[in-house]
Amino acid sequence: MKKRLTKEELERVKSHAKILYTREGLTLQKELAQRVGVSENTISKWVIEGKWESLKKNFLLTREERMSDLLDELTEIQEFIKNQPEGRRFADSKLGDVRRKLIKDIKELETNASREEIIHALTKLIQFVRPENLNDARIITQWADVFIKTLLR
Repeated sequence: MKKRLTKEELERVKSHAKILYTREGLTLQKELAQRVGVSENTISKWVIEGKWESLKKNFLLTREERMSDLLDELTEIQEFIKNQPEGRRFADSKLGDVRRKLIKDIKELETNASREEIIHALTKLIQFVRPENLNDARIITQWADVFIKTLLR
């Protein structure tokens, strides 16, 4: 008999399932239920109550789009400064702060991966391995699920 999950454990499982459903397109409720360790009925309830289907359509901007937007903003600041009269081609404190924050955000995007991106990469790895070696894909899936659960803590 399975032990009941604590409220905290259940929220972690729900969060994991939501990411797999909305970000990775894992919409087969049976497979999703097996991956996260709950019943198909529970998955069905979460999908309906949480409106996961609509969330799937409202996926956040990709890393590349965010990076492009930040670089465009930084370029615009640089152009603004260059177009100032000679002797005034520098950033005032306000503009300097904005520029510093943009550079920090760009560096962060370049070096840090979000949970969703990590999960996406793991899912792609599993999809890549599955046609070649189903057993290895199952093993990788088990380890990926364990790793994802640690990210959600």
